Amino acid sequence: MGITRAEFLRLLPRALDSDAFDVSGALICYKAADDKSLEIELGSESIRQIALMQMPTMPVQLTFSGFSDAERDALILRFDRAYQRGGG
Repeated sequence: MGITRAEFLRLLPRALDSDAFDVSGALICYKAADDKSLEIELGSESIRQIALMQMPTMPVQLTFSGFSDAERDALILRFDRAYQRGGG
């Protein structure tokens, strides 16, 4: 993702539609209803440089447990929209 760790954590409650998650180092654990859970693993931040432009990057891995395909897809859509940036 083109984001810093601080920005990621600031937007995470909007992405999950909840602030009920635990952060432990690079691992974020979110417990949803009915034994559903999501683990988010944050990689190391780096900078991608294109000509004179510098952009933060950070790998993010999502691991779903107990979600149906439709529930997972809906959460990913909300997640993507929360981190979407406008341009112009």
